[in-house]
Amino acid sequence: MARLHIRPGVDPDEPDVPVVTLCVDPEGSPGERAVARLGDHCYEGDGVLFLAGTDGWAEHTLDGRRLTVDIVVHPSVLGRTGAELAAFPGRSAADPEALLVLRAETETDPELYARAAPATAVFTGAPDRMLDADHGRPVLLGPPPEE
Repeated sequence: MARLHIRPGVDPDEPDVPVVTLCVDPEGSPGERAVARLGDHCYEGDGVLFLAGTDGWAEHTLDGRRLTVDIVVHPSVLGRTGAELAAFPGRSAADPEALLVLRAETETDPELYARAAPATAVFTGAPDRMLDADHGRPVLLGPPPEE
């Protein structure tokens, strides 16, 4: 099951800035498996992988203390992950052509969320090791593209 957190210390350049962090299991649900394979379609940065904003993004909604994060990806990119597109009938709130691949929710402090970086860091791995310091490079997903 995907786990959603907001935590500081994820970005070594800004260790005090909280980051919305999603942890996915590559052997988990179809959505988790698809998100785990997005790293193969990213470009490399300094210790991270970036998914192009035209390929996919993370949509955040805060309702009181309930944070919902939707990972959405365009069908052409999702198809390259080997995912069965028919398994993802949901659509993006920002772009109806993009598919809702994974939704995660958590309770959070609205003040902590207000200070969070705009990108969402996605870590992939075994559930018991997801946030280990040596776990590897996260995939960074930006917010929805603006029209």
